[in-house]
Amino acid sequence: MSVSSTLDPDRPPVFIIGGSRTGSEMLKTMLCEGGEQDFVDELFLLCPGWLHPDLESGLRSQVGDPNAPGVLDRLLEYLFSGKPYGWIWQKADEQLDRELLRAELSGKRLDLRAIFLGIMRSHAIMRGRTRIGAKFPTHYSYTRRLLEWFPGCKLLHTTREPKAVYASQAAKYLASDDPAWRRGYKRFQQFVHINLQISWTGRLHRRLAGLPNYRLVRYEDVIRDPATALRSICGFLDLEFRDAMLSPKRYGSSFDRGGSQGVASVSLDRWREELAPATIWLMDALHPVARRRFGYGDEPMGASGGRP
Repeated sequence: MSVSSTLDPDRPPVFIIGGSRTGSEMLKTMLCEGGEQDFVDELFLLCPGWLHPDLESGLRSQVGDPNAPGVLDRLLEYLFSGKPYGWIWQKADEQLDRELLRAELSGKRLDLRAIFLGIMRSHAIMRGRTRIGAKFPTHYSYTRRLLEWFPGCKLLHTTREPKAVYASQAAKYLASDDPAWRRGYKRFQQFVHINLQISWTGRLHRRLAGLPNYRLVRYEDVIRDPATALRSICGFLDLEFRDAMLSPKRYGSSFDRGGSQGVASVSLDRWREELAPATIWLMDALHPVARRRFGYGDEPMGASGGRP
């Protein structure tokens, strides 16, 4: 059996794109429950330099000329060294099979696209999946590169109520022993981060919305009616819907805390209790256009409650 015999050559890759805390992990987990689709976790192939290092810059400095003798050995040594940025690269020996990846890359010109494709293919083969994909392979500002590399790919753009995104992201980095000034500083950092994300991903949606291989996936729609949402997404992907997708293994705050499987609707409105009215009003005021683009523009500005 060849190393690629499990893969369906007629299926294009599926990419989950979007910003932080928008339900991407939940969607990935649900689609993987079907047994066919595979998703590699964040590879950080391309990212803005001010945000964090990306794989492309690491390859350039640590591996060098992709045409030089011995480059495949140097590449594999780097990828499995724990040096690249990101969780998956810290767990490369668990997440990827070195020899499968070597077989996929052998004899190819090792540009970033070829390396990415080899990683997706070997990751899927390792798990017995037939369809390749990746969650957040690049920063969302590089989505056009994905379309250049794989014109037939399917894009799932996850989004969520902007105020819920900020509430979730701000809480993620707070430690119980942080003094008040540090908590305030961390919240301010994430306020800037998330408001930039809302603006940029709103423009991304405007540019891509007319493409036949693009689908916006709203977190709230998946939580409120997962069966309808998942059936629609599977139809878009030409992927068989399975009931197991509705009961994914629990992972993070979007999943049912009362058991080991399922999603939890409590995550929809938690932000109303966590954000001050002034913060809610300001976020609405900053993003009237993005709110409408994503379908969150029905409520009057600032009229959605908030903690005292």
